[in-house]
Amino acid sequence: MNDDLMRLSDLVPEYVRCYKVSTQEAAFALHELIEELYVEYGVNQWLPSSVNNFFWVGKSGSAKRSPRSYVFYFQLLSKYFYDLFDSPAEIDKSLVNCYCEDDQQSKNIPASIVYFSKAALGKWALDAGIEVPSFLLNGIAGEENEGGDERKGFQTKELNSISLIINGLISLIKEVDKVHVEQPLDDAARRRATSIKHRVSKLRSSRKSFDLGLAVLSLADAADIDMPKTQKTLRKYMGDDFSYGEDES
Repeated sequence: MNDDLMRLSDLVPEYVRCYKVSTQEAAFALHELIEELYVEYGVNQWLPSSVNNFFWVGKSGSAKRSPRSYVFYFQLLSKYFYDLFDSPAEIDKSLVNCYCEDDQQSKNIPASIVYFSKAALGKWALDAGIEVPSFLLNGIAGEENEGGDERKGFQTKELNSISLIINGLISLIKEVDKVHVEQPLDDAARRRATSIKHRVSKLRSSRKSFDLGLAVLSLADAADIDMPKTQKTLRKYMGDDFSYGEDES
């Protein structure tokens, strides 16, 4: 079994070892973790069966998925940890309830034959904005370290482009508001205000071949706002709808 795979029965002992807490404290913390996952994925995103993407039944000493079909439920996984919290002395003979589709009935099976990927479970919790136990984060870190420098450089470039677009659009909103509420003090300011208003009006074009990206860049130029200089960059981060009205060819 590779280092990323873990048995359900090992979660509480690993939490105890990692955080130097009691079995009861560890079981309750993991019960809370499953409850938070349930609220986010089972309730908010209406994905009650998503837990089965992460936990599966294997065999004693083998993480290979059983040919028989077992279904897990958030509530029953949560109950498994709560029962350990309630009766910590029973941890060595802990059972988890699931549904066996082959037998068409619920079954209690040993938690020691239920497996999961630490990296996958950790990322699943992170994506939900949930605090993740550090021993699960280690699995994620191991995956991300491969090619890490190249990825970090790419992510930095991506974030810079997104930041430039967001800040540019905010500045555009402020400038457009300013030319509508403030009186120009001289001819140059009047010409600038007129140019900005004219280019704002172009954003409402009904032409079939209208390119919104080009119109935004033109407005940014008139307002002296720093924005990405190409339509391709805007389209990449703002979606295909940003160039609505283009001819289909």
